[in-house]
Amino acid sequence: MQNQIHLRAITPADFERVCAVEAKSTPGLRYVPDVFEMFRADPRGGFFLAELGDEAVACAKFSVLPDATGWLETLRVIPEQQGRGIGKKLYQHYFEIARRENIHTLRMYTGLTNAVSKGLAEHFGFALEETFLGFSKPAVLADETAAFRRVSDPARATALLMPHAPAWNGFAVMNRTFYRWSPALCAHFAQRGFVYEDTATNSVVALGARFSPHKALHLALFAGDEAACLRFAEHATRAAGAPRLHCLFPQSCQRVAHALAAHAFAPDPGPYIVMKYSEE
Repeated sequence: MQNQIHLRAITPADFERVCAVEAKSTPGLRYVPDVFEMFRADPRGGFFLAELGDEAVACAKFSVLPDATGWLETLRVIPEQQGRGIGKKLYQHYFEIARRENIHTLRMYTGLTNAVSKGLAEHFGFALEETFLGFSKPAVLADETAAFRRVSDPARATALLMPHAPAWNGFAVMNRTFYRWSPALCAHFAQRGFVYEDTATNSVVALGARFSPHKALHLALFAGDEAACLRFAEHATRAAGAPRLHCLFPQSCQRVAHALAAHAFAPDPGPYIVMKYSEE
């Protein structure tokens, strides 16, 4: 079966076919229409389609994160072709890209109960790295009591964010993209306009969206005056036109969970897990 599967780079003409693959394989999680051009324009990694004859049966994306690790995402196989080795073929291609890009650490995420996805990653040497909880709430405009200002200087952003990384077990999450905190990530967030500070309360917030900012903004970190941080994040989310505010964080970070629950954030239905492969 695998020898009959053809993998190739996705072209503009594939838009409808890739969207159809996602609609069939993950009807409850659909974002390919929002990221199609962004994924295609990515100069590193790859966004590829699997075909069986004339049929589009799967797609997948390999992304290179700011810390030069690989992020495996958007792996979709249509239901009627699952269990026939296509997922393994996609993973083999992931590893080919990693070798080409000289990347030695790879990560992916899935739901805690998704045994098939977890098992596929384990087959290729991935191991559980962290379990995450998600919280969200509708965003409303709130009275501003703190004067948060955007931080665009990478060095300042790094100085503000990195001391708080251990309290988040070293992870930052946006759009279910699970980053490890690093100076490179701090600089990336600063360049994207995701870092805010309030000097009066000695508070810092990392807030933004890797994609689909019209759907939700994502809290990757908040520290200092937590109430002021969360009020600002909710206000900024609504002011940006996004209806919801999301936050994913390591399950062991109970302080974060308590702060979010106290501000009427509701938990997601189930935990998420991040799997890691490393040659280092």
